[in-house]
Amino acid sequence: MKAALHRFIASYGQDGDFEALALALHQHQRSTNPDLARMAVGEAPARWFDIPAVPVWLFRVLPLTAFPPEQAVVVFRTSGTTGGRGVVRLRDTTLYDLGARAHAERVVGPIPNQGGSLVARLADSSLAHMCWSFAPALRPFFDLEGGVDGAGLRAWLAALSGPVFVPGTAFAFAALLEQGPLPLPLAPGSVLMVTGGFKGRRVSVEEGALADGLRALFPGARVVGEYGMSELSSQLWSAEVGEPFQPPPWLRVMPVDPGTGRPAREGLLRFFDLASLDTPMAIETGDLGELLPDGRLRLLGRHPGAPLRGCSLTVEEALRPPVPTRRPSPWPARAPAATRVRIPRWTPTGWPG
Repeated sequence: MKAALHRFIASYGQDGDFEALALALHQHQRSTNPDLARMAVGEAPARWFDIPAVPVWLFRVLPLTAFPPEQAVVVFRTSGTTGGRGVVRLRDTTLYDLGARAHAERVVGPIPNQGGSLVARLADSSLAHMCWSFAPALRPFFDLEGGVDGAGLRAWLAALSGPVFVPGTAFAFAALLEQGPLPLPLAPGSVLMVTGGFKGRRVSVEEGALADGLRALFPGARVVGEYGMSELSSQLWSAEVGEPFQPPPWLRVMPVDPGTGRPAREGLLRFFDLASLDTPMAIETGDLGELLPDGRLRLLGRHPGAPLRGCSLTVEEALRPPVPTRRPSPWPARAPAATRVRIPRWTPTGWPG
C-alpha cells in the first residue's frame, strides 16, 4: 500500500488512479486501524466520496492509528488552545515530506533553503516539521514566551545573501507589522508563507491589508498562502495570499451541507488524503469552504459554534492573553449524521473495547 501511494505522490498523480487508491487505502485502514474498524460499519464504499469521514475531534480521545500507538516515531499535536489537544501519531514522515515539498514547489516555485521563521520550532508541531523539512537552516524568531523578535528577524535576513524563506502565521506577521520596522528588500525568489485563518478569531485581521503590509515590508518577496492541519498529511497552497487554495492530486476536498451531510458547493469541509497512510485518510473538520469549478478551495471561516482552533490562535493566545470566559465544551451534542461513522458511546470507565 505504501509503495503504491509513494508512486502516485512522486509522479504528482500520474502513476495510479485516485479513486482506486483511496478505496484500497480505506479497506487497508479498516483492517489495520481498530478504532476505525469499530466505527466504519456496513458495506465497503464504492466511490471515494462515500468513504466515511472521521470528525477531527476524535483525535483528542482515540489513537486512530493503523499500528500500536506506542510504536509511534512521530507525534504531532493540535494547538490545544480551546480544549483537549488532538494527537496524531505516525510511524514515519516519508509520504508527508514527499508530498509537502512536491506540491508546495508546484504551486509556489522553489522554496529557498535558508531564512527566518515566525513559526515556533516545537517538536510536536506538524507546521514546524514541514517548515524545517523545507529549509533546515531556518532560524526561529518567534516563541510562545517571547513573542515575535522583529529586530532579530530583520538583522538575520539582512545578513543573508540570495532568496530566503520566511514562514509564519497570520497573527505572527500582524505582530511583526505592528513593530513598524523599515522596509527590507529581499532577493528575487524569496517566499513569505502565511498560514492560519483570518476569520472566526477574537482578533480580526483583514487579509488584503496584511498581504499589502508584508509586500511593503519585504519588497521583492512573494507572499503566498498555506492551509493545513495536524490531522492531515497534505497541505493546500495559494500562489498569492488571498487567492483560493490548490489541493494536490492526492488530496480531494468535498464540502457537505452541515444539516444533511450531502455534497454541496459550500459547506463543512471533508478531506480525503492519500498521504495519510497510518491515520484516517478521510476526516471532517469544522472549517467551511467553497469548492470552485477548477478544484480550488476558498475558505469561508469556521462553522458557527465550532471552537476556535489552529496555529494562528496559538500565536494570538501568546500575544494577547484572552479575557477569562467560560470554556465551551469540546464535546459536540452529536456527531453529524453525514459522517456515516458510528461514534462509540463514552462512559466514565472509558471507551468500550
